[in-house]
Amino acid sequence: MVSLGSYLLGALELAVVALSLAFAAFSLRRRLLPGWEGAAARLVEIVAAVAFLTWISEVLGTFGLFYAGAVVAASALLAAACALWPPGPVGAQLGPTVLGAGRASAPRGTPAPPPPAGESGWQLVVMVVVIAVVVGHWAITAKHALDRGIFNFDSLWYHLPFAADMVQSHSMTGMHHVDTVFTNWFYPQNSELLHAVGMLLTGRDTLSLFINFGWLGVAFLAAWCVGRPYGRGSLTVIAAAILLECHTLVVRGPGSAKNDIAAAALLLAAIAILVNAWSARRKEEREEAEGSSPPAVVVPSAMREKVRPHLPPSWPLAAAGLAVGLAAGTKVTVLAMAAALSLAVLVLAPSGRRWAAAGWWFVPALLGGGFWYLRNLVVAGNPLPAIESLGPISLPHPERLQIGRPEFSIAHYATDPGVWRHYFAPGLHDAFGALWPLVVFGAAAAALLALLRGRDRVLRWIGGVALFGMLAYIFTPLSAAGAEGEPVGFAINVRYVEAALLAGIVLLPLARAFDGRRRQWWLLGTLVVVLVVTDRSDSVLRDPSRLFAALTVFLLVAVPAALWLARERGAARGVVIGGCAALAVAVVAIGYPVQRHYLDGRFANTGAHDEQIPGMDLDSTFRWARGIDHARIGLVGTTAGFAGYGLYGTDLSNEVRYLGAEGPHGAFNAIPTCSQFRAAVNAADLDYLVTAPFLNFLHPDKPISSPEARWLRGDPTVSPVLRSGPVTVWKVAGRLDPSTCGPANAPLREIPDTPAG
Repeated sequence: MVSLGSYLLGALELAVVALSLAFAAFSLRRRLLPGWEGAAARLVEIVAAVAFLTWISEVLGTFGLFYAGAVVAASALLAAACALWPPGPVGAQLGPTVLGAGRASAPRGTPAPPPPAGESGWQLVVMVVVIAVVVGHWAITAKHALDRGIFNFDSLWYHLPFAADMVQSHSMTGMHHVDTVFTNWFYPQNSELLHAVGMLLTGRDTLSLFINFGWLGVAFLAAWCVGRPYGRGSLTVIAAAILLECHTLVVRGPGSAKNDIAAAALLLAAIAILVNAWSARRKEEREEAEGSSPPAVVVPSAMREKVRPHLPPSWPLAAAGLAVGLAAGTKVTVLAMAAALSLAVLVLAPSGRRWAAAGWWFVPALLGGGFWYLRNLVVAGNPLPAIESLGPISLPHPERLQIGRPEFSIAHYATDPGVWRHYFAPGLHDAFGALWPLVVFGAAAAALLALLRGRDRVLRWIGGVALFGMLAYIFTPLSAAGAEGEPVGFAINVRYVEAALLAGIVLLPLARAFDGRRRQWWLLGTLVVVLVVTDRSDSVLRDPSRLFAALTVFLLVAVPAALWLARERGAARGVVIGGCAALAVAVVAIGYPVQRHYLDGRFANTGAHDEQIPGMDLDSTFRWARGIDHARIGLVGTTAGFAGYGLYGTDLSNEVRYLGAEGPHGAFNAIPTCSQFRAAVNAADLDYLVTAPFLNFLHPDKPISSPEARWLRGDPTVSPVLRSGPVTVWKVAGRLDPSTCGPANAPLREIPDTPAG
């Protein structure tokens, strides 16, 4: 249990880091984009703050210095450097030869986005209510994790173990192996890095329950910024809410360490920054053509033929590129959209400035996400080891001894009506609700309409980017994972298309068909009905955790909305800052009993939720690990590896390692023989060893036998301390004798493996 003093110390360290990075991001944006203000400015600052924290952690982790004090000190030094930075816009210092023409009131080439066209007060009220409903729905799932622990499969498998390993090793360069079936240690880990910072500063993983709420807020802010220049921010937010409250995100995003929402929010943030940069340049060039500064945002059709604005190769482009890089450093499934958006940027840049635009875009993008791919290149000789060849050219990649399940794509079943009827249609219904055709095809149709008839070039290209992302998803490996004819993984992995659908659906309110005020009200009503029907938003009112959801909505939506309204109505800045400070104090005060409640029930697996991982027989093992600390625990048998996070202990002090054999190009495979296995146990210097069966991905309730427990028989230095079905926890009291393995101990490479069907 965490004492009050330790809790307050962790809260203080978090506050120092958060305030330092916020100040640094604000200072940087004010100097580089002084004309930007409001929501667009805040979005740029959030991207910058996330990048600062990522870079600080990566630099410290590269040299084995990822400690709490180092992160706090580095953040404070960054803020101090920004405070001592001489005042004045950077663009003026760099000059027009780098940034291009611009106005005297802002750095050249970085005009400010036009102010948003007025929106109805009632539209804004509906928008806030919709956001509250989505946050409340997310809070329900978070409460389930708060009561019993994080039981999301991927979070237990690798997201949280990666984060915990960063904290324990104080390094970002190592490859933390969690199983011998997949090669997810090559995944980019920007999201896991943020969870690691939370663990590092607080000593617990409580913050991991709520980090995705921050990404949800970024997604809503980005959606608002997409519609803002066209006077339709509330409509784009409500459209985005349909995707953000869909079942596939609600049951996997809150209360977990999943990174789908993070990648989608960052991509949408990049799109929003580009839209605002385009609107700013459009306004500037229109004013130059007209010789005046009219207040209208939309260019008249007669003027549209004369004015063909371009994206400025300057700081807005750098901010958008940074957001894309952070997204690519979070999840590999967004690389296709990132590439398409990069092409769009180069095409939209002035023809004579495209090399400059490429520099402004790709350098920040590489800084945002390139760390993990560079690490892969050093270890495996390939930045994307999952890509084994380019046509006839074979690329360096790790060979895998075991296979979890076939990695079919949706395209593999393009002409199979049986699969569409029995797997794809039900999976889409589960993911997006009863009106899933309206949601999925509506997002695709909105992107297509934007591509063909978008009101300006940037929207047409963004429509193309969204469509390309949807098309790439169809060919993504594992999008229809499972045995031939049985793609059981489709419903789970449909989340791979979330970013593309989100980018598409926010374009719907920007169509010319909704230019009239009456049509916008009809669209608003339709979007709200689709949201409530397809996502069953009314279920929040009946859930036993609705009081917790109401408190979450009050703290995260109602109070911030009230402070924003007060500021809009002319309240003094000190009053707003005081309100924000009071909100922060309230959150810290509430957080202590909330954390105590979480740690009391974390992986206890008692009461109504006794069977937390059906078919895996690890509930008793998780309960046992609650009372263990500062122990070295080895895992064998992939069932244990896929849920290894439950063994790190309440204070995250247990060192948990999956035992395997390292191979060329970063390979990590099952240990093939009894003698080698016993030698590996000795080399790991374990206190405990957990043996489990091989997880059958195709039929999880029918695990496949794995021989490690049999290989321990007869050795007096190990003794079982807990048995639960085929899972056994062994106490390791000394060194095992590899020479006593008999001929009956067959090599592991014969079994286990997942059958093809």
